[in-house]
Amino acid sequence: MKFKHQHILSTKQFDKNDLLAFFEVVKKMEKVVEEAVKEGKQSKLCEGKILATLFYEPSTRTRFSFETAMLRLGGRVISNFDMLKTSSATKMETLYDTGKVISQMANVIVMRHPEVGSTEKMAKGSNVPVINAGDGSGEHPTQALLDLYTIWKSHGRIDGLTIGMIGDLKNGRVPHSQCSLLKHFGCKFIFVSPVGLKMPSEITAELRACGCEVVETEDLAEVIHDMDVICMTRIQKERFANDEEYGKYAGSYVLDCEMMNLAKKDSIVLHPLPRVDEISSEVDDDPRAKYFEQVKNGVAVRMALICEVFGIKV
Repeated sequence: MKFKHQHILSTKQFDKNDLLAFFEVVKKMEKVVEEAVKEGKQSKLCEGKILATLFYEPSTRTRFSFETAMLRLGGRVISNFDMLKTSSATKMETLYDTGKVISQMANVIVMRHPEVGSTEKMAKGSNVPVINAGDGSGEHPTQALLDLYTIWKSHGRIDGLTIGMIGDLKNGRVPHSQCSLLKHFGCKFIFVSPVGLKMPSEITAELRACGCEVVETEDLAEVIHDMDVICMTRIQKERFANDEEYGKYAGSYVLDCEMMNLAKKDSIVLHPLPRVDEISSEVDDDPRAKYFEQVKNGVAVRMALICEVFGIKV
């Protein structure tokens, strides 16, 4: 298996063939979950193995999803959801040393941190695979994997789709990671954001170099009818220096029923969650809304990834 005993730190590790092969493994994992729920017992694929979740930033879905994935596989979990305040980080222990220490106790480490490149620092010290669960405004590879799986599952393909990304595209690690994977499928991209929160130029340049069409605009209503996939993101308050700066952008875009009436009948809506006010709750009942299904898919995706790094064939 390609990723056996490897760290998973970046979407750049995956090509198109990797992704399509991985999605087939995820499908099998969905069946494992269904059987576990139906029969009330877990798989034994990871029996005897321990996953450590080290979170230096808050999380609900990603941490619980990884922990649920490991438990579904029959493994065990050790966890710290507040590493900045309740670990040796308070004593100035380096990420390299933390990796050295935790890898003596666990078989795989899942880490989130506010600093770009932080997971790579821990990986250099770790003797076991480290999986990036989000490093500041850098990357969130496992979220991008579950997003693409949701697209593939919903549309039956990814090739040639028109992907809309809306919100904070400058600081959003999720859209950055999505682009890194979607570039392999010849998609058209429509980026909708305030001028001050545009997608970084190096990402748009890379997409165009791969032959992808890129459109940038501030007007969602003008372009939503072209989108096969509507990827909403929140304006991330934690990425701004102060409330005044955040206030300039908060509430820039709201997806409600009126806006959805302009969208394609077979489009889908994604969101990594949590949402603030960018998707109205009235959209939840729209069959095109897939953001809660994304959460479910995330468990199977992370189960598949854990098995990949352990070299466990499903």
